[in-house]
Amino acid sequence: MLTETAPRTTRTRATNVGLEMDYSCICGRRFATEREMKIHRTKMGCLSMSSQQQRTAIADKTLENQSQVQNHSAKVIQAENRDDVLRHPSSDKRQKINFPPASSGKQWEDLDCKIVLKIDSLLGKSTLEHKLATFGDIVYQTCLDTFGAKQHQTKCPPQRSRRQLEMDTLRKQKRNLKKQIRAASSEETVGLLVIWRQLKARHSALSRAESARRKRSQKRKNQERFIRDPFQFARQLFQQPKSGI
Repeated sequence: MLTETAPRTTRTRATNVGLEMDYSCICGRRFATEREMKIHRTKMGCLSMSSQQQRTAIADKTLENQSQVQNHSAKVIQAENRDDVLRHPSSDKRQKINFPPASSGKQWEDLDCKIVLKIDSLLGKSTLEHKLATFGDIVYQTCLDTFGAKQHQTKCPPQRSRRQLEMDTLRKQKRNLKKQIRAASSEETVGLLVIWRQLKARHSALSRAESARRKRSQKRKNQERFIRDPFQFARQLFQQPKSGI
């Protein structure tokens, strides 16, 4: 029995040695069986590497200039560089466009037609990346050529109200009365003090009214800022230095 089993084991070993290292992976390792190679590829991710290399090889083949005749080579299709048609502003900050009001529908329809024609003529056969890169410039330049830039208007200084002008007048009168009281006699001082107290009472009433107006105006501005951007308003509110600390 021993003499019969020994040759069989040797034959099987010989066959294994003959089939050893017949399956190679893309990473360079070799395996005896296909199953071991598949397990290795699944665990080590070599399968994704091979598929990626295949895709790159196919892409390289498609990008090659394939021609059947040497003298008549195929033309490489590329997007025409028409960026020179667009006139970019020289400064980094673009000019504001003087757009018409929303109620003028005819002007907006004409602008829409102009933009469509300009995009079709400039970006008809270009690639998607070129379209995304130049779409905004084309729209801006078309709007700028159609409506023009918005003219910078100088802000007029705020005019003082009648209450503020009256307060200035009362302040000057109180100052002049102070000077007269210092130079006046005792009999005249009593009358001047009565007039000064009347001016002071009027000035105090106007000051209270002006202070209430400023608080209302500040409250309205804060509400508009909060509605426009709540997060920015809260951030600026917390960044303000706290008084009395």
